[in-house]
Amino acid sequence: MIKIVKKSSLKSKDVQTILGRGASPDDSIETLVRKILFDVKNGGLKVVEAYAKKFDGLEGKLKATSKEIQKSAENCPKPVQLAINAAIKKVKDFHKNQMEKSWSFKGQDGETLGQRIRPLKRVGLYVPGGAGAYPSTVIMNAVPAMVAGVKDIVVTTPSAGGLNPAVAYTVQKLGIQEVYKIGGAQAVGLLAYGAGKIAGVDKIVGPANVYAALAKKEVFGTVDIDMIAGPSEILVMFDETADPDWIAADLLSQAEHGSGYEAAIGITTSLQAAEWVKECVIQQVEKSPKRKLLEEVLNRFGRIFIVQDWEQGIALSDAIAPEHLEIIAKDEVQIADKIQNAGAIFIGAYSSEPVGDYFAGPNHVLPTNGTSRFSSPLGVYDFLKRTSIIHYNKKAMEKHGKKIAAIADYEGFFHHAEAVRKRL
Repeated sequence: MIKIVKKSSLKSKDVQTILGRGASPDDSIETLVRKILFDVKNGGLKVVEAYAKKFDGLEGKLKATSKEIQKSAENCPKPVQLAINAAIKKVKDFHKNQMEKSWSFKGQDGETLGQRIRPLKRVGLYVPGGAGAYPSTVIMNAVPAMVAGVKDIVVTTPSAGGLNPAVAYTVQKLGIQEVYKIGGAQAVGLLAYGAGKIAGVDKIVGPANVYAALAKKEVFGTVDIDMIAGPSEILVMFDETADPDWIAADLLSQAEHGSGYEAAIGITTSLQAAEWVKECVIQQVEKSPKRKLLEEVLNRFGRIFIVQDWEQGIALSDAIAPEHLEIIAKDEVQIADKIQNAGAIFIGAYSSEPVGDYFAGPNHVLPTNGTSRFSSPLGVYDFLKRTSIIHYNKKAMEKHGKKIAAIADYEGFFHHAEAVRKRL
């Protein structure tokens, strides 16, 4: 069960356990993924369909028809439809603020320099299937792409037994018409390389199982990808003013994801508050339908760290660089202002992590495993490409040409220098 750690230095064993967290794939999985990708790249649509039948239980056509999507969408409960509609609007309104614009300026010698912004043309969205249903994945990945101006969005989702109604409703609501009933490495291969009349994409986004995640890593360079996401994590900074039952519930919200390698971490200045939260965690786990899974996760990566003050707590949080960071304490705003590393920061008692997962507006595709030290949430900017514009005139070349050639000569590139000298 979740462990209270009274000595919380960055070099302590428990902190290092959290920092070293992660699930390493078996070599046999990597070998299988590479084989699938090779077969898809070289075998075309027949191979893709064969893998979809073998691993995804595909029945009928690979591509979902508009009638099939419509029929499945009709089975989405009305309250869920209304919630999806509202979430789409919230996410769209937030992401509109991220849009970038082309710009240029005139240099003092008459040259024009600038940057041109264009959207990617075609993007693939991997939506997990199996036991789960993830309409929120469609929203969080497709909406920023649409705001960016991406024209073609392709969805792949394993759909044995038919498309999930909420996923079908969401793609229909967003106007996505190209949906393929396939998952795993074979779906990533289809998106990256294309097959038959199905064109490959420029970028693949979306959470994935271990097979699809490894496949995304393998095809990076042929296409762009969003990230290689690790198991989810939550870190809650709290004091004795926080409701321990709420804190416990928030910790378990990430522990339930299912890989067994999620992390549920607390940081507090109060031993009493830590003990209250631990007791609430125990009570909630005992009543949970996911008790076995939660116990496994909490035994591995469930910790409540006691710190001397919030300065130490902030340093510890920044070292962990969590995917989700909640702050529920007297000085929560001041603490949040000092945080350097976090995928998303949830401030205050009512900013529970699921608010961000489903509805608030900011993207729930976040850097994991400490990568928020250098990575950002998925956004409109991930679906834009930037092209530099250089428009020199004769005056600018005559003024600066010798300097350009001098650098080229020094670096040993004779023809670089000659290309400039011929214009002088």
